[in-house]
Amino acid sequence: MKLKNKIMLAFLAIGLLPLALFGYLSLHLATVSLEEEAFKKLEAVREIKETQIQEYFHQSEADIVMLEHVVESLIFKDTHSKADEITAAEANQGYFDHFIKAYGYDDLLLIKPDGDVFYSVKKLSDYQTNLTSGPFSRTGLGRIFSKTLPETKQNAFHIEDFSPYPANNNKPEAFISAPILVHGKLDSVLVLKLSIDHINELMQQRDGMGETGETYLVGADHKMRSDSYLDPVNHSVEASFAGSVAKNGVDSVAVNAALAGETASQIVIDYNGNPVLSAYAPLKLDDLDWVLLAEIDEAEALIPVVELRNIMLIVISITILIVVFAALNLARSITRPIGGEPDKISKIAHLISEGNLTSKFDQKAQHSGIYGSMQKMNKQLNKMIGNINQMSHSLASGASQSSVASEQVNVSLLEQQASIESVSAAMNEMSVTIQDVSSNAQHVAESSLSAKNASAKAKSQVTKTIDTIASLSSELGNAKASIQTVDSKSQEIGAILEVIRGIADQTNLLALNAAIEAARAGDQGRGFSVVADEVRQLAQKTQLSTSDIENMINLLQEDVKQVVNVINRSNDIAERSVAETQETEESINLSFKEAEVISLDASQIATAAMQQSAASEEINQALVTINEAAKQNSMGMGEISESSSHISEQSKQLKALSDEFEMA
Repeated sequence: MKLKNKIMLAFLAIGLLPLALFGYLSLHLATVSLEEEAFKKLEAVREIKETQIQEYFHQSEADIVMLEHVVESLIFKDTHSKADEITAAEANQGYFDHFIKAYGYDDLLLIKPDGDVFYSVKKLSDYQTNLTSGPFSRTGLGRIFSKTLPETKQNAFHIEDFSPYPANNNKPEAFISAPILVHGKLDSVLVLKLSIDHINELMQQRDGMGETGETYLVGADHKMRSDSYLDPVNHSVEASFAGSVAKNGVDSVAVNAALAGETASQIVIDYNGNPVLSAYAPLKLDDLDWVLLAEIDEAEALIPVVELRNIMLIVISITILIVVFAALNLARSITRPIGGEPDKISKIAHLISEGNLTSKFDQKAQHSGIYGSMQKMNKQLNKMIGNINQMSHSLASGASQSSVASEQVNVSLLEQQASIESVSAAMNEMSVTIQDVSSNAQHVAESSLSAKNASAKAKSQVTKTIDTIASLSSELGNAKASIQTVDSKSQEIGAILEVIRGIADQTNLLALNAAIEAARAGDQGRGFSVVADEVRQLAQKTQLSTSDIENMINLLQEDVKQVVNVINRSNDIAERSVAETQETEESINLSFKEAEVISLDASQIATAAMQQSAASEEINQALVTINEAAKQNSMGMGEISESSSHISEQSKQLKALSDEFEMA
């Protein structure tokens, strides 16, 4: 539910609950008050009607008692037979007719104790019948005659309730009777037919009863004893006796309570099915079991309550409009700084806290406040995490490339180390060869010295000299071959040094690239940068050492060339010496001189060989240094590879952290 709806409901609850409670209490109090007032009014009407009906019957009792004396005086005082009584009664027809009209009766009858109806003002079908054995013996007239027949008291009377009467087309009739005593004995029975019209006139006087107020009488049989004002057709006395109790009578709670002797007031359902305020009471009359009810529809009695309710509804409606207007304004003033619904903002914040950056924001609405800030933060986080992902990919790629490069450098260094070891082995062999050359040169010098010393014995030693020179020539050939081998090996060392220089240059370049990648990696690549710098310095040292070795090898090659030239010349001299020795013995002196030259050259050769041996030792030592540098470079490349692996692992962790965020 939106915040403005919650605020509206809260305001409505705060504003309307007290108002509704006040309205309910007001309506309840008004209803109770009006009900009490209406009940009091109905009770007053009920008591008035009860008094009027009682007075009516008391008046009827007084009338019949008075009429009893009149009839006795007019008819029975001076008569001695039934015929005389009939004649006397007929003689007073005018008086009797005037009496019933003046006092509101329907008929006046005189009945003999044997049941003969000998006089009637109206002369209906009940006239001149017998109430003991005739057709009217079981009617209300027959019943009241039977009640009065045993009466022996003066001024006594009896009342017979309404019931259908055949002489009046079965319309309900009620009777009141009194005995006429002559000399203390019953001579006749005086009967008056009570008029329902007079009772209706009393019951339908409705001043102040409104449109639905009425009073009516009901008998013990639940049939009407007065006509209904509201339903004079179906709930009249005549219709009630002609029809059924369900359709034409009254069997309400109020009637039953009154028949049980209760006098009270309550809201009941009347014979029309409407809720009414009913004041009821049993009617205390001789020989009659009636109840009197004064009723008014609840709707009419509570019209002021309805009007008050309508006013309250109008007030509540106006209050609702005011509260809704105020709630909307307050909701706007609260939600404007927030920028949206708090529930939605809370949900978005919860999603962001769980790393979900896929929240959908309303792009059409103008958002500000917290909602707008959340939208901007979500966008910035998406962008930042995207950059982190990209950087982690780049870092992982760089680390992978650096690792591959370091592996390549390491392989190259291993190859360089192997090459250096090969060169070192070759230099060792060359050193041995040079030592052999030096030794041979020393032997040549010694031989030359011997030749010089033996030149005096030239003649006798010519053959030996020839052999010695031949041997010398052979040794010089061997020396020449060895020197040529040294020259070839030195050239191979130069080629190897070129390879070492290329490896050192490549190592320097790779170390520089590794330093650049470490600088891009920031703090995490700092250790990697240090290692790369060490590798670069080692590569530079390797380059310097290679240059030194190259210079030494160049010198060695020059010396070797000189040695080769000397050996070549010595070989030529030896060959000429052999030839000259064979040609003539006179050449001994010349040979002696040449021997001196040979001795001198041999000494030089020995010296050069010794120098060459020392140079080869220095080269060998340089190669050892280069080999150590290569090992250090290999170790540096291992550290670079390890750092690259570490950077790659950290980039994976960074990627894993960024993958925890679910981006739009």
